[in-house]
Amino acid sequence: MEEISKTCCFTGHRTERLPWLADAGNMRTAALTKALWLRIWNSYDKGYTRFLCGMAQGIDLLCAELVLQLREEAPEVELVPVLPYPRQSARWPVAERQRHQAILKACSKQIIIVCPEYDRSCFYRRNRYLVDHSSKIIGVYDGKPTGGTHQTLEYAKQRNLEMELLLPE
Repeated sequence: MEEISKTCCFTGHRTERLPWLADAGNMRTAALTKALWLRIWNSYDKGYTRFLCGMAQGIDLLCAELVLQLREEAPEVELVPVLPYPRQSARWPVAERQRHQAILKACSKQIIIVCPEYDRSCFYRRNRYLVDHSSKIIGVYDGKPTGGTHQTLEYAKQRNLEMELLLPE
């Protein structure tokens, strides 16, 4: 049974909005990765042991990989992928598909699938699930009032989640 008080989720932009994120050697990518690592570690230090991730390209996959790194040091940490639909990565570039699959294979006990197949609302429903099943959200947000990250953060505010936001620089 999930314990919401110990559950943190993630939201953030995809690589289309943060193209430099695709380059692990980029200084901005390195700085953001370090900042996310610190927030994930500090969350764990405050009692968060369950992390929900929407598994989109960009910030989601980066956060998932960081949680898996944390789990190497703290085996009680659980990464729970929350997929909008089963074939989420089917049309992604091969390298990103392989990255997605590797994370899924390394995950804890469960994978949550919000919709049995793609429909226009599956990403919206996935984002709502993340917020509804968490007490904290860590986000990377550029401040523009458009897109799924913005909508997810607005919903998280309505639900009174603890929020930690990073600005992509």
